[in-house]
Amino acid sequence: MIRNTLPREAYSKWVEVDLDALRHNLQLLRQHASSARILGVVKANAYGHNVSIIAPALFAEGVSEFGVATLGEALYLQEICPQAEQILILGALAEPQYKSVIEAGFEFMLHTVAHIPLLDTLAQRLKKPAKVHLKIDTGMGRVGIMPEEVPFALKALLETTQIELRGICSHLACSDEPASEYIYGQIEKFKQVGEQFKAHALSERFQPIFHLANSDAVFQYPEAHFDMVRPGISLYGYSGVPADKRPDLKPVLALKSHISQFKQVPAGSSLGYGRTFTTTRSSRLGVVALGYADGMNRRLSNQQEVLISGYRMPIVGRISMDQCVIDLTELPFWAEPGIEVVFIGSSGQDQISAQEWADQLGTIPYEILTGLGTRLPRYPA
Repeated sequence: MIRNTLPREAYSKWVEVDLDALRHNLQLLRQHASSARILGVVKANAYGHNVSIIAPALFAEGVSEFGVATLGEALYLQEICPQAEQILILGALAEPQYKSVIEAGFEFMLHTVAHIPLLDTLAQRLKKPAKVHLKIDTGMGRVGIMPEEVPFALKALLETTQIELRGICSHLACSDEPASEYIYGQIEKFKQVGEQFKAHALSERFQPIFHLANSDAVFQYPEAHFDMVRPGISLYGYSGVPADKRPDLKPVLALKSHISQFKQVPAGSSLGYGRTFTTTRSSRLGVVALGYADGMNRRLSNQQEVLISGYRMPIVGRISMDQCVIDLTELPFWAEPGIEVVFIGSSGQDQISAQEWADQLGTIPYEILTGLGTRLPRYPA
């Protein structure tokens, strides 16, 4: 997690978090989710945005239920957002973690039938309930019990005294694909689990919430909304929905820096490790203290551009751990020390998004955003 201890001007590189964009995205999700509750997914330091900024902002907008991936994330979120109504640990836990989770009162995934008696015994000893969400693997192929195991899980849960069944859930494998027969199959399996539960004696003791939809399913599969939806990446302005149907989300994060040194070099000058770029003319360069240790993938070398006062300027030479070089020769004005360099974000009428980086690297915006380094301070824009 990131704690900013110095003023912004003390840094040569930083991340800005646009809370107006976050609120816009949340409102759009609410419009599509209809009556379903929204669980704000803030795992991985709020997808690299700084959970200590994002979670309180979401809470101020009426989001009181949050999803994280690990026990450590849950403990930190509890510290910075103590009024949260629910903190749900979405990832699978190791058995030695159950004691701490139950003591803290977090909700968590029950993904193995064999863990049910273990959890009940532990909760009895602690005199605190184990608040679980029964995770069904309807086709994702990761954690969760198989649909055919549901009757055994319900029977085992009926025999417990200290386990509270708070939810029943699953996860969709390809909700970015429109009208996917595979997704419809997952939804149907999940509905069948719901019917099994309603017909079981356990339904007289618990009224769990049913939740299945992730970000893209909120927009593309209303059949998957059930009681609660779990948007993650869409809160931060990105979507895998096809471009012609993509919702009007706004990126929340910007990555910026300043030029730390200007250099004029002659034609024939090689730049950086491996001499992967050689100037063909007298060139004006800007050295920027941002490198792959900050999350700027080395494969963007000699490929990606940055924005300076709305003009696109190329990165030249190999990106190193802490620095990269920008070719300013075509910039139509003489850049002065302290001028802002936008790596991700808007400048003038142009924008560079995490999607642009992802397209260059053959990956997804999730990896770009969560890969931004921990030494980058995050500030509200």
